[in-house]
Amino acid sequence: MAKQEDQFAPQAAFLVTTAGDFVNFNATTLARFYQPVVGPTAFSLFYALHSQLLERPTLADRRLQAVLIRQMNAGAEQITHALHRLEAVGLVRTFAGNDEQGDFYVYQLQPTLSPAAFIEDDLLSVLLLEAVGSAAFAHLAKWARRYELTSRPQLREVSHRFLDEFHVAAESVITAPAPIKEARQQFSVETARPSLAASDFDWPTLFQLLANQPLVKKDLDAHRQLIEVEHQLYGIDVPTMKDLILKAVNLADNHFDAAKFKRVVAAAYRQTGSSTGSSTGTNQPGKKDQGLTAKDQQLLKSVTGYAPADFLQGLKEQTGGFVTASERHILTHLLADVKLSPEVINVLSWYVIAELDNDLLKANFVDAIANSWVKAGVHDGASALLQLKNFNQQRAAGQSKGRPRQRKNYRGRPQIEEQMPEWTKASQAERTKKASQAEVQEVQALLAKRKQK
Repeated sequence: MAKQEDQFAPQAAFLVTTAGDFVNFNATTLARFYQPVVGPTAFSLFYALHSQLLERPTLADRRLQAVLIRQMNAGAEQITHALHRLEAVGLVRTFAGNDEQGDFYVYQLQPTLSPAAFIEDDLLSVLLLEAVGSAAFAHLAKWARRYELTSRPQLREVSHRFLDEFHVAAESVITAPAPIKEARQQFSVETARPSLAASDFDWPTLFQLLANQPLVKKDLDAHRQLIEVEHQLYGIDVPTMKDLILKAVNLADNHFDAAKFKRVVAAAYRQTGSSTGSSTGTNQPGKKDQGLTAKDQQLLKSVTGYAPADFLQGLKEQTGGFVTASERHILTHLLADVKLSPEVINVLSWYVIAELDNDLLKANFVDAIANSWVKAGVHDGASALLQLKNFNQQRAAGQSKGRPRQRKNYRGRPQIEEQMPEWTKASQAERTKKASQAEVQEVQALLAKRKQK
């Protein structure tokens, strides 16, 4: 079966379905909250998929993915990247199949979160804040509460309960009737949200440092994933994290303000370029490093123990640049969605910025490298360096053979070198040589013959 993660194969077939709770989808939420995170191409792809919905679809209704490529007026690589983004934020789930007619994919559209749930999601809210900035983020949060009371009067709920108004037979509640059972079997409500890999953050020490501070402690458990994300992304150590958390405490009620915490961390990183010099893990070289030269070992030491944001900032400072919001977005994606370890992300950043001499991390190129590393089983800095060495050796071996020389990038596509016409290879004397009388007469005869036509 073709691998969808490698390429959006035009010759493969597809169908589009929806989740059972797709009735909760809200187009305004998609435009205001999701579009800044996923980008315009992914936004367009969602609606392109939505336009392909059919009532009660069957496998006989499948169409070629070339239809989507023509509809999007975009390349297969662009659509692949856009699809991955929709999958990462939970708007699309992709299922692959194969039968006698070939490969096919089923794209199941998912509903949007409510604005409040989006802001409460630690990963999505961080990406939205990075994409739109603090002022626009605060405006969106205010818009989400536009129908709530601006004041907070003392109110008590007097709503009636269900059984105060409706009477249901007890036996029907204990044992559901057959039609209800049959209907329930046809639905499968699932919630797929991005999860974060295990972290080495020292939670007991953090709780100890905050023990006597004016803070509602249960708020830390409720926002544990957010704190983990910020720790892994910026390499924030425990004492620094304590200070950042306290800056995000609401003095009126001592509750932890997640939105304020994100702004505090983002501001601290932009101002200092590095929140801390903390280590995110120190893997000592061992048997797994066999095959690395002394220079590789030195590079391995330099990428180990630094948070991805800190390491990239160090690379940028050497060239006079800075880490952009889109690059922070990419690092968060690699850490939270792709589940690469910090040192693997650092090797990738070094390869793109230092080795290839690029000014920026670009999402498509970085995703192509990360995808190939995941398939190759890269799990630490040493295996990432070995994968780079193998790639370079294979490319050099291919160029040393008798085939026409073609340079390849990491996506494996050859860069086409234009063949020059034969007349450009003539010497200066041949190009300026005066035509003989016979040659002049031959040309004149050809011109006269053309005029007669």
